[in-house]
Amino acid sequence: MSRLRLIGTGLFAAALLTRLGFYFLTGYTADDAFITFRYAEQIALGNGFVYNIGERVLGTTTPLFTLLLAITTLLRIPVIWGALAISLVASGLTAVVLYKFARALRFTHLAILPAALYIGFPRSIPAEISGMETAFFTLLVISAFYFQHRKLGIYALGMATLASVTRPEGIGLLGLLLAYNLWQDRSSWLRMLFTPVMILGPWLLFSWQYFGSIIPHSVTAKLALYSQFGTMPPTEALVYLLYLSSPFGWITLVLLLIGAWELNRSQNAGQLELTWLVGIFLFFSLSRTHLFHWYITPIYPVFLIFVAAGINYLYGRIRIAPSRSAELGDWIGVAAMVGLMALAFTQVSYYREMQQTTERVHREIGTYLFAQAPPDAIVAAEDIGYIGYYSKRNILDRDGLVSPIAVEYNRTGRYFDLVNDTRPQYLVASIDSPISRFIDDENFLVQYHELRRFSDRTTEYRVYQRR
Repeated sequence: MSRLRLIGTGLFAAALLTRLGFYFLTGYTADDAFITFRYAEQIALGNGFVYNIGERVLGTTTPLFTLLLAITTLLRIPVIWGALAISLVASGLTAVVLYKFARALRFTHLAILPAALYIGFPRSIPAEISGMETAFFTLLVISAFYFQHRKLGIYALGMATLASVTRPEGIGLLGLLLAYNLWQDRSSWLRMLFTPVMILGPWLLFSWQYFGSIIPHSVTAKLALYSQFGTMPPTEALVYLLYLSSPFGWITLVLLLIGAWELNRSQNAGQLELTWLVGIFLFFSLSRTHLFHWYITPIYPVFLIFVAAGINYLYGRIRIAPSRSAELGDWIGVAAMVGLMALAFTQVSYYREMQQTTERVHREIGTYLFAQAPPDAIVAAEDIGYIGYYSKRNILDRDGLVSPIAVEYNRTGRYFDLVNDTRPQYLVASIDSPISRFIDDENFLVQYHELRRFSDRTTEYRVYQRR
């Protein structure tokens, strides 16, 4: 086996095993993942692309990942394990692509550094085993930029188009690369448009006919929900995104700026990647949405390319014998990976406790409702991932992701009016939630009585039944 293939295999294995180890130590699967899991299982069972049977609402923003999970489910792979397997493979491939990208950017003796930084990056590891589409989307993004750098525009557009049906942010990536390629080769516009049209076109047509809209309803619902609470001011969001609350963030920001300058100066490279990064940072800073860690993780492999470019530039200024430079560069990469992994694994207890709380509360509520509520009962709930998946009941989503009726109520802050007008048989409420403050109101207690409380160290949910 050649040295290059050996390094690529080692990086793939390191990314996969690091994430697999973190998963088995924590068992972490995000609540939102179970919304996608329920969609995937409904498709596999022949009930259609629906969350509640008979309700054609696109309440997930990741249709391609949902379809992949439906396929793994048809293959009799449990949906949780299917999501983990796809994510692990995607993470390993991302590490390999980063290595190839670094070699194409002539990082020479520090070619493993971007992949090494990614493998141990503290935000990447938990997000990429969470059951979400994060790792898969990350692979598509970095692959698109890699192919674009190699001047394989059709492949780049293919990856960007797949990204656009995996996450809404993929549309921005596709638009950027499509505009660039059309500008560079305007005579080939028909060939450039062919791939996006052939992939994206059928989905948009299906979405319009099946759901009545090409925009995922969950996007509209989140904007309405977070118009009242849960968002950060732009400056706080930027501090969070760039880690600027710690010296680590300031160091990586300086290295990014050095790396961007050096790539542009020496190779006329990095402009597209930097444009995308700035656009994404502005989008997440200025948009009124709650920043979950799985939203922002796909930023970092591209970010780390520039950080590694900055380190590579500084490394080149040090006088080291050529015979030792390559070996030392490999050790720098390994040391960076191990150091970041050690930092990442300090999060194990946090995510393990979070998972235990989720299982003791959300999952238990779901299994309780499965046993308690009639099959045709409507359950009004917030945080509908575990609860909806394990209850297998019709869910009125008070967050609005799969229930369009909730959007206008949430936009105007009329949370009790939604319950009062729809009259669901059961209601699940968190005592700390801004949308559940009405549970102590006399008007509510006249209509509903408490059945049971589910609590853990940090949270309490209550289940009510209509009188």
